[in-house]
Amino acid sequence: MNCKVVFFSANLIKLSRISTFSLSLSHRHREMGSYAAVASLRQTLKRISESDDFLSHSDKLSILDEMDSVVEKMEELPIIKIVDAAAYERRVVDAVLIFQDLIDSHLSDPDPDDIGFTLSLSQQMEIVKEEITSFHTATDQICSIRYSNFASSDYNTDNQQQNLLVGFDDQIRALKQLIFDPNSYDLVISVVGMTGIGKTSLVKQVYNDPLVIKEFETRLFLHIGPHYTRWKDIMLRVLNELGVAIPLDKLDKLGRDYLQKQLLETLSCQKYLIVLDDVWTDTDFPKDTKGSLIIIISQIQRSYDYFYRDKFIILPFLNDDDSWKLLHQTAFSNREEKCSRELEKIGKKIAKNCEGLPAAIIQVGENLRGKSFEEWKTLSEKEDPLVITRYDDTPLSKALFFSYMMVLQYVKPFFLYMGVFPKHYGISRSKLIKLWVSEGFLDTYLKIEETAGNYFDQLIRHNVVLREKHTSVTIYRFKNCRLHFTFRSLCVNEAKSEKFFHILKKYSDCTPENIRMQQRLCVHNNVVLALTQVHEWMESVPNARSLLCFGPKQQYPVLLPLCFRLLKVLDALAIRFYEFPHQLLALLHLTYLSITCDRDLPNFISTLWNLEVLIFTRHHNIKLSNNGPVYLPKDIWNMHKLRQLYCKGFDLPPPPDGSHLENLLTVSGVSVHSCTVQVLSRIPNLKRIAVQIESAHDSTETFNSFGHFASVYESFESFKFVVVNPNLSSQIVRSVPNFSINIRKISLSGCGLPWENMEVIASLPNLIVLKLRWYAFCGPLWKTTGQFPRLEFLLLEDLDIENLEFDIVRHCYKLKNILNQFEYTKLLEVDDCSPSFMKKMREWGSVVGAEVKIRSSITDL
Repeated sequence: MNCKVVFFSANLIKLSRISTFSLSLSHRHREMGSYAAVASLRQTLKRISESDDFLSHSDKLSILDEMDSVVEKMEELPIIKIVDAAAYERRVVDAVLIFQDLIDSHLSDPDPDDIGFTLSLSQQMEIVKEEITSFHTATDQICSIRYSNFASSDYNTDNQQQNLLVGFDDQIRALKQLIFDPNSYDLVISVVGMTGIGKTSLVKQVYNDPLVIKEFETRLFLHIGPHYTRWKDIMLRVLNELGVAIPLDKLDKLGRDYLQKQLLETLSCQKYLIVLDDVWTDTDFPKDTKGSLIIIISQIQRSYDYFYRDKFIILPFLNDDDSWKLLHQTAFSNREEKCSRELEKIGKKIAKNCEGLPAAIIQVGENLRGKSFEEWKTLSEKEDPLVITRYDDTPLSKALFFSYMMVLQYVKPFFLYMGVFPKHYGISRSKLIKLWVSEGFLDTYLKIEETAGNYFDQLIRHNVVLREKHTSVTIYRFKNCRLHFTFRSLCVNEAKSEKFFHILKKYSDCTPENIRMQQRLCVHNNVVLALTQVHEWMESVPNARSLLCFGPKQQYPVLLPLCFRLLKVLDALAIRFYEFPHQLLALLHLTYLSITCDRDLPNFISTLWNLEVLIFTRHHNIKLSNNGPVYLPKDIWNMHKLRQLYCKGFDLPPPPDGSHLENLLTVSGVSVHSCTVQVLSRIPNLKRIAVQIESAHDSTETFNSFGHFASVYESFESFKFVVVNPNLSSQIVRSVPNFSINIRKISLSGCGLPWENMEVIASLPNLIVLKLRWYAFCGPLWKTTGQFPRLEFLLLEDLDIENLEFDIVRHCYKLKNILNQFEYTKLLEVDDCSPSFMKKMREWGSVVGAEVKIRSSITDL
């Protein structure tokens, strides 16, 4: 039985981490990631060496300055005018992409005497400048036109959902409990969720509840909307509605403290309930209000909510039963209409395909009213029950497109890119960030992955991306996410129209009219690559920058078209190659290569000198115990731009004299043979390493190779060590490595260490995450003396431990007793442990007020 216990410490939240969610955009961020096209162009221009005289330094600066002016203009435009300006911006981006293609083509096959290239480049540069001039002229004219304010009905679905609130009984009850809590002195409650999920409808139902009306002397329901972009303006609006007169000559000088004081004085006169609907910015209200209450309804989760998790409600998606109930109510509004068993079966499938979003279910139900059995059946067989585009006139499409437009301009490419993955695809944070960086969406600099991670978190906070599994470092940062089918449909259609990417799933998707001029081709059905006609058509887009094969893994090899000479990203992990395709070595612009191959890498792999991410696996990884290590070619030491290396079953060879991989940050899949002083000393900036021992033969090396870690790496972050199929009757690893004092994360599996050796790890002053799986340590009792000064996450899984004396926990198996209470625990997860232990943990959670999540495959607790 697989058992796990999960703990998060109260020290989890730190102000410095929350600040990364700020919506304010600094000048530095504007330069780094505002538009993917500008960032990509900047990287292309950097690759032009000083010896290349086809583009002068002044010309480079000139075109970048002019492109930055486009970026700044788009950022300054009000949200309601961006749509009108987008067509002119698209023409600029198209011209820039052609300009960039010319440069990259020349860098791939340089000819110093090519007069035609020089002339074409000069002409295209003039076209870019002309398009930029036209863009500024058009946007100035757009800005001069007065627009009326958005009506809330233009982009919300409340009118549809008002009388059809289904499946939110628990949330209504929770909101009422917060409202009537006699021990609460907090002013603000947040109700958060994706657009179309029913936030406003739910709050209105509670707002109009007779008991709520009786509780508050004055109630106020205010629609705020997207025009209120500053907290100060929202506060002034609230004060104005409460009858507080603020002198006009003092408006610009009023500070936070003055406004909060005015609000507190007003609310102290009587008991108010104020609802602020459709809020699109962070707010900062005072806390102690003597009974008054403000409910904020927003799609965006506020920074404040991360500190007060018990004061906000995230609305969940409907389950399958409630989805069918809502669809049935909508489609059969006439009570005399009957639904046959056959139609109910089909209807439940359609409801399930709506993925629990009430507004989508209602829209589908309205579309199905009065329709025949065959029409219901046809809809049930479609991938999505709705197609969402910017041009649809339905309330749901308007609301979704508005949510997309409210995403900050510099984050939009990152959001659109998430549509490259198939439906229901669990999107890995780490994989997505590697792809974003390799695509060139961000300029290269020291903390590029961290910035990309902040954008990932921002999209989740905006509820345009759905959160799934959280990271071990913090429960407010997520390691997996997915797109709801409605947002995915919008992404796919927006991307196709903008030539950002195109999905290849069936034969008709591959025709020249569909794929021409597309920047990225995303294969969701690898079988189409077996068609000769498809190969011929794909050759008509030689300037494609990415080829992403995310279809089901192929057992047998499929011929992959590699005719894209400007390709930057190739993800073919799902495609099987018997031998490494040597055509790849001609793709000099590759920055990301992910491939499954039964043979070794070629000896001249450094021909791909721009490569930053290399993921190389075998279809079958069979290794006999008497075999020695299998080394990557020595040429790997010449790949100086490499940042991430994943090579399961392979090792780094001893480096040639003078060789270094100075940009390499992550190494994964290697054995202890890659962890010698000789190798590690040549990777000076390594941050993360994952080592796997494949057999008992390898385990004789154990941790002896790691005794020098502390001396080689002062700022090492993460260490993972896995022994596959360990011998449970003997101690496999004899000692714990000498870790750097700055290490933040350790993950061990199969080591068989005695618990006494834990003291070495417990003394590490900066360790935040510790994961112990499958016989990592052995013995019935782990007794610690209260070290682990910064530990926030502990995972125990499949260990033989029975008693634990410790302040912190997560994930375990035979665990029966925890001797010390978890004073600072915020969250405890228990999966498939003994029934008595799970019962004990549930009782403990109710006593200390911690959230306890218990899952069991053998009983319902």
